[in-house]
Amino acid sequence: MARIRNEEGIILVAALILLFIVSLFLFTLVSWHSNLYRTFDSIETYYEKETKKIMGQGG
Repeated sequence: MARIRNEEGIILVAALILLFIVSLFLFTLVSWHSNLYRTFDSIETYYEKETKKIMGQGG
C-alpha cells in the first residue's frame, strides 16, 4: 500500500518520461511514413511522365 500512495512523485515523473518516449516514437513513425509516401509519389510521377513520353513517340 505504501507504493500506491507515493508522496514523492516518482510515479508521476516515470509516467511523464514514458509519455515523452512514446510521443517521440510516434512522431518518428509518422515522419518516416510521410517521407516514405512522398518518395513513392515522386517515383509514380516520374514513371507517369516517362510513360506519356513513350506513348507520345508512338511506340
